[in-house]
Amino acid sequence: MKKYNVLKVVVIAQAIGMIALTVLFILHYVPYLTTGKDNSEAQQMTGSSDAEDEEVIAVIADHQITKQQLINELLELYGDRELEQMLIHHAIELAAEEKGITLSADELSQAIKEAASGYENEESYFELMRSQLGLSQQRVVADIADHALLMKIITASANISEQEVNDYIAEHMEELMPKQRLDLSWILSPTYEDADKVMQLLHKGNLFSDLAKSFSIDPYSAEQGGSLGEIESDDPFYDERMLQEAMQLNVGDIVGPIEISEGYAIIQLLGRQIENEKSEEAIREWARKQLALQQIGSLSEAKQQLLNQYVTVIRK
Repeated sequence: MKKYNVLKVVVIAQAIGMIALTVLFILHYVPYLTTGKDNSEAQQMTGSSDAEDEEVIAVIADHQITKQQLINELLELYGDRELEQMLIHHAIELAAEEKGITLSADELSQAIKEAASGYENEESYFELMRSQLGLSQQRVVADIADHALLMKIITASANISEQEVNDYIAEHMEELMPKQRLDLSWILSPTYEDADKVMQLLHKGNLFSDLAKSFSIDPYSAEQGGSLGEIESDDPFYDERMLQEAMQLNVGDIVGPIEISEGYAIIQLLGRQIENEKSEEAIREWARKQLALQQIGSLSEAKQQLLNQYVTVIRK
């Protein structure tokens, strides 16, 4: 797993907080939030009882913590956010049904592929979501499906001419060029002199992976013999100059020292993949989505419009 993918996940985790930990409780006890029913009726709906609510789940010193205390705390901290997500999910489904919009298996598969594009593969993406955020694969796929379906709703609702699509494509041709995925290893040194000494050892026949383990100051990749995994050629988490140098290499080549913000890098290209060129239909659909987003303002605004349209009552 490359270091910068972990950083991406940490950023996401800070935004989501502990929501993932509350999902099971919220889904089970959501009638407390959404209805005005009394406790007895709510208990019938959830299958809970006073005895269950008072079940002690932890003890610290002489203080007992009950299941209900935990649920109350979780609802207080994260209930509003999780309720909003549930309402958005249902609003998206209602809007799609009303407009006759569906998400095919191929479209969902493509959406998952795009979501996992910054990771080694889809399996590692789902595993990272599970280990770092506590999100099951089922939950992640459901969120991806909601996003893809929302984009289809926004696009279908937008008033976009074919000329606007043509103009947008012409203005963004660089973004549409097939991207390279580079399988890179590096040795990161604090100074040019240190990096130059490593280069001399490489010229003498020392293995790149051995030198990375011994000399690289990046502990994340050093343990893997310097491997950074697969990186997109325009990945913003890596130094642009380093990636430009890497794109000029043949597989197996080594170059360095390259001055970057963290120090001096020596890189080796282990492999290269070039993504398939997008079809004209896919390009035009991409352009329509971007133009539709410009019209709506943002995904947050689109979600709020759906909530305003479909949500009638929220009782707390």
